[in-house]
Amino acid sequence: MKWLGVSFVMFLALALFPQTAGEHVILHAPYIEEVEGDTSNAPYKVQFIDLDNYQSISAYENTFTTVPDNGKKLTVKVLNMNNSGKVILNVYRGTEEFGYMDVIAGREGIRTFAMNDGSGVTGDWKVYITTRDGHVMNLQVQAGQH
Repeated sequence: MKWLGVSFVMFLALALFPQTAGEHVILHAPYIEEVEGDTSNAPYKVQFIDLDNYQSISAYENTFTTVPDNGKKLTVKVLNMNNSGKVILNVYRGTEEFGYMDVIAGREGIRTFAMNDGSGVTGDWKVYITTRDGHVMNLQVQAGQH
């Protein structure tokens, strides 16, 4: 009777978990990645930050949420309209930080993100801009999904 119970348990284990010994099941979850060198000028399907003009010594911060139906890429653009000095731009998705990017005076910094599997971009995002020396920032900020 004891062997009948052990046999039944083994049968259930094989029925529920049919992979062979030593075989690993690897699930590749989609993740977000920055698209280097993408200066996309595609029109936004949804614009989260619409040419926000910002002038202050305090850091700029804006948050928004993307959904897959709105597009496969998210682009953040920052125009540093100062005559001198640089600003540093950081973008976050949830708790994931993508690192700082320097944007020198008179130039535009562009960061584009996409899902590695080609699906639509999703997540809670934050755009954060500040300086290293505390000078007054004069910015034009834009972000959208396309």
